[in-house]
Amino acid sequence: MFYDTVLYMTTVLERLLEFALPQHGYVTVKQAQLANVGPAYLRAMANRGTLEHRAQGLYRIVAIPLNDRSELMEATLWAMGRAVIGGESALLLWDIADVNPRRIELVLPTGYRPRRRGGAMYDVHYRRFETGDVTEVDGVPVLNAALAIAQCIQQGTSGDLIEQAIKKAQSREYISVRDAARLLVQLDERAHQTSAAENA
Repeated sequence: MFYDTVLYMTTVLERLLEFALPQHGYVTVKQAQLANVGPAYLRAMANRGTLEHRAQGLYRIVAIPLNDRSELMEATLWAMGRAVIGGESALLLWDIADVNPRRIELVLPTGYRPRRRGGAMYDVHYRRFETGDVTEVDGVPVLNAALAIAQCIQQGTSGDLIEQAIKKAQSREYISVRDAARLLVQLDERAHQTSAAENA
């Protein structure tokens, strides 16, 4: 009987790992159901210490070590997998600027409002997504580098950091020469608008 229970648990874990490994150890209740693992069994695994309950509908396999992508992955899954990393958090994920965002910045589809606790931990923005707007870095969904930099320009990120991000993104071929030029123009326009407002 004990052997059968251990064998079943191993099989369940293997099924959950199919989803959890690419997601830095996280698995949603919906994904678990696709693996024929019900919510009650997830709760039992959490009580045994095999899983950690992280948010409504979200668990983490404890045996998978946390890493520098874990919090970002958890943030996107908090919104049922519909959120992507944006703003300065995206620049950090892309590793193109020495930013230090106070909270993880999430971008959600326009009109989608998650009804779950935890949103206060994140800086949430909304936009209409188009093809090519979103990609992945180490499995974490993120705005493409050009959009992330543009968002940071709009939000007032330091010009020095924006220039650093543009330079690094272009050198690593995350953005094109055309994108870099367009972003530099946007940054210059912001500087002129700020100067005009200060002198008004």
